[in-house]
Order: sequence, then structure tokens, then C-alpha cells
Amino acid sequence: MSTRAFAIGMMRPHETLGIPQPLGRRLPQGIWAWNLTILVATLCLSTLYVFQVNAFASKGYELRNIEHHVESLKTEAMALQDKMTTLTTLQAVSERASALGFIQSDNVIYLNPAAKSYAVAK
Repeated sequence: MSTRAFAIGMMRPHETLGIPQPLGRRLPQGIWAWNLTILVATLCLSTLYVFQVNAFASKGYELRNIEHHVESLKTEAMALQDKMTTLTTLQAVSERASALGFIQSDNVIYLNPAAKSYAVAK
């Protein structure tokens, strides 16, 4: 029995197992087909990359604008806090009270409600 006869009589594994042809045999043969496949894959991935970079850049600009807005709101809140502090000082309250017609009491008398003392009009 010669080696050549043995090699011709052997079946390929995919034929023996009933599996379809291997991927390399189903794809078009030749260097042009592989080059075209690689070119199409490269173009698709490059396009996807450009769109992702563009989306992330626009999100970055939006985030920067929001950060500027937050900073301006913080500045405004600090200004309002300062204004509130100046308006609630004792001097400012007494000036507004005098502008409304209130007068300052010179003689203050304190009552003790626990001692059951009452004010009586005469």
C-alpha cells in the first residue's frame, strides 16, 4: 500500500463530522478579498471612533458650561449670604425700626409670669 493511496482515501474532518466548510474556504479566496475585508473593517471602526470622540467632546463642553453655571450660582449665593448678614445686624434692624416709627424704650420693666404678677390698667 503506497502513501499516496492512503492520502487519497482519507476524508477531511469536517466531511466526516458533517460540519460545513471551514470559514477560510467559505470566504472569497485571494489577497484582494482579504484586503477589502480589512479595509471595510478599518473604515467602520474609524467612523465609530470619530463619532465617539465627537460625542465625548460635546459632553465635555456641556460639562464645562454647567461647572461655570455652578460657580456663578455659588458666587451669587455668597453675595446673598453677605447681604443677609449685613441686613440682620443689630444696627440695621434698629435703623429700620426707627424708619417705621418705633421708638427706643429707656425704662424697661420685666415681669415674672411664674410669680403670678399681672399688669393692671389705672
